Amino acid sequence: MRIRDLAFQHTFARLFVYNILWEDAEVDERFLGVDESSSVLSISAAGCGVAGLVSKRPARIDAVDINRHHLALSALKITAAQRMKSYTEFYDLLGRGWHASPEPVVRNLAQYLPPWMQRYWKKHYGRFERSLYQEGLTARMLRFFREQTGIDANWLRWLIQQPIEQRLQAVDEWITPVLQRPVFKAFMESPLQLLTLGINFEQKGKYVGDTQGGMVGAFRDTMRRFAGTDLANNWIAWYVATGGFDHENEQAVVPYLRRDHHEASLGAPTNVRYHLGNMFSLLAEAGPNTWSHYTFCDAPDWMSASVQQSLLEEVLRTSKDGALMLVRSVEEDAFVEKHGFNGHFTRLDHESDIATALDRSSLYQRVDFYRVAH
Repeated sequence: MRIRDLAFQHTFARLFVYNILWEDAEVDERFLGVDESSSVLSISAAGCGVAGLVSKRPARIDAVDINRHHLALSALKITAAQRMKSYTEFYDLLGRGWHASPEPVVRNLAQYLPPWMQRYWKKHYGRFERSLYQEGLTARMLRFFREQTGIDANWLRWLIQQPIEQRLQAVDEWITPVLQRPVFKAFMESPLQLLTLGINFEQKGKYVGDTQGGMVGAFRDTMRRFAGTDLANNWIAWYVATGGFDHENEQAVVPYLRRDHHEASLGAPTNVRYHLGNMFSLLAEAGPNTWSHYTFCDAPDWMSASVQQSLLEEVLRTSKDGALMLVRSVEEDAFVEKHGFNGHFTRLDHESDIATALDRSSLYQRVDFYRVAH
């Protein structure tokens, strides 16, 4: 890894960046096939996806992340899903991101977490006094973005009613001119913006590619892809445009927050372990036949080619036969094929193509599910 990416990782690990997972957890659940016999290794990110997997009641989940803020938030979401009996209180805390008296509620959940997380939430329960969804670098950037563009819930509701062509025109009229402002251009190209988006320098090169206009052009194209999704049920679009979710539409919230998921997760006996640090350290400690599922988010995009190859070798070494691996990428080409691992990792083309087409985040060029064979 290059020095600038090592510096990025060092800084990113110490900041509270985002409060939601920027990936379509509903698509993941549809094709992962997690059940009560499953053992899952997952990068936690902000925890929405891992919390959703609890509703499938797998035997074991190992959640790993280099960012202590994100891992602690993931643990709180998971524990709330397993233990909060009142759906209304659960949704207020994590759906609305707010609670009238957060300190005792968060303290009660934190008692089931590792000691360092207990100390963390003793200090940070105040994030729920205003709203969790106004906290973090990404939330602050998006608040500035909304202020500059003038988009809000009413604008999004209007946009939902428009045909695709009109939606794209609206992006060009409301958003593109703001992105073209010199101050905004400078911000988009700055290392601070990369931290805000959770994109290191390696991934930035892959995200921008040969797009005209650099990061501004790539971000504009992402907004245009957003416009073409099922906006009424796209909770990521709602978060971007409003700083929250559409609480009147259960399908427009992250799956783990839905009532059916809460009912299935409550009392789930899943053994969840939390690992703060680099996932390669966790992989190195594991033996053969450890995990049946791997969910790596877009982490391979952060990696150089040699590190990507090491990741595939470790998955092959630690996986159960027939394991499933999920990865996302901002690149058009799949890294598994690049490294010649086709013989051990078979892409599930049908499932992957559907997932790529349906993914609401619009950030990625591909969503890939691979079956592992030794």
